[in-house]
Amino acid sequence: MTHWYALAIFSLIVLGTQRFLYKVAAEQGCNTAITTFVFMATVAVMSWCVYLPRAASLVPSVPLLLVSLVNSIGFLTTTLATIEALKNLASGTVYTLTRLSTALSIVFSLIYFGERLTLSQGLGVLLALVVIVIFARSRGETAAGSFHARRGFALVGLAVLGGATSTVSSKFAAMHVDSFGFMALSYTSSALLVLLVKQGMLPTRAEQHLKPALVLGLAMGLANFIGYYALLQALARGPLAIIAPLAGMYFVVALLLSYLVYRDRLTRPQILGVVLTMLSILLMR
Repeated sequence: MTHWYALAIFSLIVLGTQRFLYKVAAEQGCNTAITTFVFMATVAVMSWCVYLPRAASLVPSVPLLLVSLVNSIGFLTTTLATIEALKNLASGTVYTLTRLSTALSIVFSLIYFGERLTLSQGLGVLLALVVIVIFARSRGETAAGSFHARRGFALVGLAVLGGATSTVSSKFAAMHVDSFGFMALSYTSSALLVLLVKQGMLPTRAEQHLKPALVLGLAMGLANFIGYYALLQALARGPLAIIAPLAGMYFVVALLLSYLVYRDRLTRPQILGVVLTMLSILLMR
């Protein structure tokens, strides 16, 4: 087993566990803004603590600033565009189409980086894309009407471009700049963006207790710090065309943990998706 593949699998498991903590936060009735801010701030603080003692200068380099800014813009674009698109289109449509960012990342990596896949790896990547479609569609359709459909599809296009930009910029960061410095700047920007909507930081309901939100936010931050660093190390050593779809299946881990802990029902398409995920992981070695 190659080193980058093991790191990608580790990232898949850890980031999937972090994603499951979103479910825990929802079950605990935590305030989303508080949990998200603590999560982002935790990763930022931990990254700064590792980066600053080893930084040659307290002033980040131009490449580091640039790739961090591009990553933050990509992440913000895909997040906001997805939320707005959900107001205009059915959720199943939005979740399915926005996952095409993974396919766009694969195409970019094959053309720009000149990556080449074996036959089995290519089949594994195709299966990963099939899994994404299966799980996206299994989340169900929510009626959104057709009046704003054109606007919705335009927003979906923005979300796809933003998601691909975030993924590709992570590859460039892994190859050319300090990973901890990149994480520090990117997550600091993300935490500050959360503060821009600070009117949602205070609990609006009595059951939104502060302590669970803080504890879960810290746990999410620790998991993301470990998982995302592992992902960057995988990207520094391995092909983006394989790692992007492989790590992108982290939601399968979250789904299985939700089933084990909360007994969430697994539909037949989701069970098929789990089986195909295992096969895809084996093929992409």
